[in-house]
Amino acid sequence: MENISVEKLYELFAKTMKSCGTYLLSSDDSVIGYNIFEEFDIGAVTFLHSDNLQRLFEAGLINDSVKNKSMGLRAMFLRIQQSNEWSIDAVRASYEWKQLLHLADEINSVIS
Repeated sequence: MENISVEKLYELFAKTMKSCGTYLLSSDDSVIGYNIFEEFDIGAVTFLHSDNLQRLFEAGLINDSVKNKSMGLRAMFLRIQQSNEWSIDAVRASYEWKQLLHLADEINSVIS
């Protein structure tokens, strides 16, 4: 990825975070599918990467708590991605997904 400004990186980080949260539990399948399996999937791999989070932290755009929670969220997401919980039905029913969605809410409440 080409080097982007820290301001643009923050914008993409925030957009990634807004595509995930407990609001999805009451959304229809197409919204869950698009937000989680397209938008958040791409953003979690890229914009929640530790190098990018460190850049945002060093620029003062996120605090240490947001950085650490975001790294944990990414790790949780990547674990789920490799499991049998990788489905829309699992997003609604799985304990792991609910933990992930609640963590996303925590992060969103700070960055919003």
